Amino acid sequence: MPTAIKNTRAEMSVSRKLTVDLDSYPLNVRPVVRAAINEATHTLVDAFNSNSTFQWMARRLDPEKRDEYLDCLFKNAINTASGHSRDFVLQIEGCKGVIIWSNKGQTFSWSDTIQSFNLARLIKKIFPLKAFNKLHVSAGDKLRRITMKDYPKHICITFIGVLPQEQRKGLGSALLESVLDKADQCNYPVYVEAIDYQSVKFFEKSGFVSQGQMSLNKNQVVFVTPMVRLPIHDGEPLPLHVRPGRVHTNNS
Repeated sequence: MPTAIKNTRAEMSVSRKLTVDLDSYPLNVRPVVRAAINEATHTLVDAFNSNSTFQWMARRLDPEKRDEYLDCLFKNAINTASGHSRDFVLQIEGCKGVIIWSNKGQTFSWSDTIQSFNLARLIKKIFPLKAFNKLHVSAGDKLRRITMKDYPKHICITFIGVLPQEQRKGLGSALLESVLDKADQCNYPVYVEAIDYQSVKFFEKSGFVSQGQMSLNKNQVVFVTPMVRLPIHDGEPLPLHVRPGRVHTNNS
């Protein structure tokens, strides 16, 4: 189980510069509009389809049902986050990469995803999994609540993914940087759950620190690493200004 937050202010001296070549052209990070939700969903499906942990979770699903499940999972995550604020779902360079984040608590947990993968094998239709995920997210959110108990105001990163052919170009770092800039402006710590070694190393480059490791299954095959990045400045949290969500407006 995670322990007290391990970050120290000295550790936060990590460089906040983008690991991309901004001299070539400015990267375009913008909210995902309503018309691009399907495209953003497909980006996340393609990004996570090659993830070894996801492959293990979906090992008993045929490829068609696996893709259908992932489509349902990511579209539900996008709609939930953008319902709170359109700023909570960002894309870069025409949906080559997507990040979902929020300050409304965690709308997703890896432990519940394993359960829903198992459920997907037993049902003919994927759509009932929407209700399953919504009902069980509070239980899976326990890890975050324990880790962040001393930080009631914080930001959660739900998903970040880049198309396989567009990876290692700095797009993921630019997406993450846009959220970290917002967090630093408001003195918010940021919480994320990493599910593989590559993800842990990716977030460590931006100042995240592992808070331990927890097994997600009885056979201890899948592990999740809760990670936290503290704001670069001391001070009380400030109001986080984001635009209203789509449930509150008819605009895209």
